[in-house]
Amino acid sequence: MLNQLDIRPRFEGRMVTFQIILAILLLLLFARLVNLQLYEHEGLLLQANKNRINVVPLLPTRGIVTDRNGIGLAVNHISYKVQMIPERVEDMERVLQDLQHLLQWNDQQLGNIRKRISHARNDRPVLLVDKLGWKHVAPITARLHHLSGIDVVAGTHRDYPYAELTSHLIGYLSLAEPKDLKRHYLRTENVGRSGLEKVYEPLLHGKPGSQQEETDATGRRVSVLKQVPPTTGTDIQLSIDIELQQVASKALGNRTGAVVVMDVHNGKLLTLLSKPGFNTNRFITGLEHEQWQSWIKDIRKPLINRTTQAAYPPASTLKIVTALAGLRHGMPLATGSTQCPGYLELADRKLRCWKRKGHKHVTLQKSLVRSCDVYFYELGDQLGMQRLTEEAARWGFGEQTGIALTPETRGALPSPEQQLRNGGTRAWYRGETMITAIGQGSSTVTPIQMARFTAAIANGGKILVPQLLENSEPIVLRTIDVKKAHLIKIRNAMRDVIADPKGTAHWSLNWTPWPIAGKTGTAQVIAMAQDDENNQQNKTPILDRHKDHAWFMGYAPFDNPKVAFAVFVEHGGHGGSDAAPVAAAIVRQLAKQEAQQKALQVARQKNIETSPL
Repeated sequence: MLNQLDIRPRFEGRMVTFQIILAILLLLLFARLVNLQLYEHEGLLLQANKNRINVVPLLPTRGIVTDRNGIGLAVNHISYKVQMIPERVEDMERVLQDLQHLLQWNDQQLGNIRKRISHARNDRPVLLVDKLGWKHVAPITARLHHLSGIDVVAGTHRDYPYAELTSHLIGYLSLAEPKDLKRHYLRTENVGRSGLEKVYEPLLHGKPGSQQEETDATGRRVSVLKQVPPTTGTDIQLSIDIELQQVASKALGNRTGAVVVMDVHNGKLLTLLSKPGFNTNRFITGLEHEQWQSWIKDIRKPLINRTTQAAYPPASTLKIVTALAGLRHGMPLATGSTQCPGYLELADRKLRCWKRKGHKHVTLQKSLVRSCDVYFYELGDQLGMQRLTEEAARWGFGEQTGIALTPETRGALPSPEQQLRNGGTRAWYRGETMITAIGQGSSTVTPIQMARFTAAIANGGKILVPQLLENSEPIVLRTIDVKKAHLIKIRNAMRDVIADPKGTAHWSLNWTPWPIAGKTGTAQVIAMAQDDENNQQNKTPILDRHKDHAWFMGYAPFDNPKVAFAVFVEHGGHGGSDAAPVAAAIVRQLAKQEAQQKALQVARQKNIETSPL
């Protein structure tokens, strides 16, 4: 048993050891404090500020799009959106159920929002719903203290006042996708997906800003510390006249087709209409899968821009190209005449004219006015496929026009030799060349190409790039080497298509305020044997989709051309009776606008003259 003398030295030794250990720990603590204060202070302060300060992106207001008169085609409306930062939500299930009750989401909508949250970053805002009015978000803002991680943000949303009328032209927006995030877009931003919204996305979008917000422990905003305002997107004014587009749409009615109206001198487009259209506002409010599928399955294909993306047989409008080729190459028939008995015999076949009884004695002028097929069969036979193709290419067919809208199809022109499926080639048969000369062969053109061709006839041979911006400068791709006498001959024939009582568009267009020059075309859809007389007598199609396509191309006024137009009616029937009346409505509207402008100018001049100095 140890006595007191033995215990004391041991106790004192332990105390010394404890004191040494305590001194070492205090030295380590002091060293740590010095290190934190002197060496890690800035980093820790920044980390603390990050926990206290939240940097929130501020989305820019998108630039608006107007027509040439300042009428809004793509505008912005004030609205509110609800967004979430997932990592700040204390009870995700409860918050989502509360929002479902407040915003009356159905189960499908809630499922889509859950999916969106699962694919998003926890530390970034996730858009739950937008385009809300104040009455919808007021109950939420009153309960934000119970909804951790939820915020209501004021902003704007896109609206298209003429949605279906301009759907292919203006296009639509949708939320940023993963591929857009790689281009530094935010998940809550809208991106142009089609039309001019896509083409001019860099201009319209603007530049995001940011806002430093002080937050409490639950992530709720306490105050705003600093703000870098966003830069508003650039506004764009188009050359389109929306009132004229409305007139064209009304004249076209419920039929499928396209209308293009172009200034013959600078290429500015006044109308670019494709029907049927689709409601682009549906994308803004959230497009349902069923709606998208209905558009895709619609036999009329409303998602296709028929002015630039769809190519059709040009029918008798191509006879102008054939006539120009005949004049250029000095073909005997171009300055001569022939007989049209209603058909042309070719070996054991008969290529028939649209007029069964024939046009009798015909010249180039008379054949264009009455659209005689037999005359152009013979002229095409004299020219050959290569010359026909070269002339069509010279006037801009078979190539993209260069319009800003994408994608754009080139159409098709026959090659000098026919390409066979086995990779070989052969010369074109005479019959193939003949039907190509009347626009019923393998050639296809777009309405925008047809309008540009018509403008070139009116302006003396200048091939222009179609322009959509009001402040754009004219771009002349090339000027066709064509004799003035030849152009005059073609123009006079185009005028007589309307002025001559036997012209194919006389009864539709002869009484318009401006004199029109033009050409009709009727493109056969269902092939019929040219020598089958019974078919020629009874060509009434069983189904609408078997009806012929209808074309009318022209310009006005005849003596002082201002605009060129191309009207195409898919399965419309006949160019003179179905497409030409649309052109008549366009010209009446243009003449009305000109008269109003002149009256306004006169009134202003009178005010100036009568006003006191």
